[in-house]
Amino acid sequence: MSAQDVLRDKRVLLIGAGGLGSPAGTLLAQAGIGYLEVLDDDVVEISNLQRQTLYSESDVGSPKAPCAAEALRRLARAAGHSHTEVHAREGRLRPDSALERVRGFDLVVEGSDNYPTKFLTADVCQLAQVSCVQAAAVRWVGWTLGVVPGESACLRCVFEDIPEGPDQGCATAGVIGPVVGVMGALQASIALRLLLGQNKAAGVLHHYRALSGALRRTRIARSPLCPACNGQLTVVDPTRYQPPDCAA
Repeated sequence: MSAQDVLRDKRVLLIGAGGLGSPAGTLLAQAGIGYLEVLDDDVVEISNLQRQTLYSESDVGSPKAPCAAEALRRLARAAGHSHTEVHAREGRLRPDSALERVRGFDLVVEGSDNYPTKFLTADVCQLAQVSCVQAAAVRWVGWTLGVVPGESACLRCVFEDIPEGPDQGCATAGVIGPVVGVMGALQASIALRLLLGQNKAAGVLHHYRALSGALRRTRIARSPLCPACNGQLTVVDPTRYQPPDCAA
């Protein structure tokens, strides 16, 4: 079976259709993923346009999820992938429905702008045994990590828990457009490798510093203290995840 045939049968959930989700979703759609679902609860703002490349000025004020889905359909068709289905789901990942949301997908690509959503994604993917690729970017730096449950380190192996104090995501601290472009493209690359069975792509933390142009790769060992990897995490506790009002 060719790589294209493999990708044609894959289902991917894209959490967040912003600065990271735009390049990641674009490349996945153009690669011929069979089914792509976009989850986002935000609306397009004029300030988004310099880095969220799925949108144009005519989209300002409209919900991101359907706008992104329509753009991704066009991109897939233009790349010769008329079989690619792209669906929009307006909303955010929430503890009471997150496990049900990720089940049935082969991979989750997460590009939200807050750590509660990132940890919720990491935890439910471990529980559902669904691989994921996560990323974050703020100011001039970014990181991404691919995870295969039971085989590689996860987000909790790196960061342990949701950082305390004010969320310093891109919504509050700002981000430079090319940084999310690089990290989103890297997410798509790792996602395609995992979908094609190249699980060695998981468990590597990629850290990018745009001011120096440095991209560092660090193989992360699974932590014996990680509750997600050692089986202590058995349910999602809704009280643990309190995302801010900003959207994924």
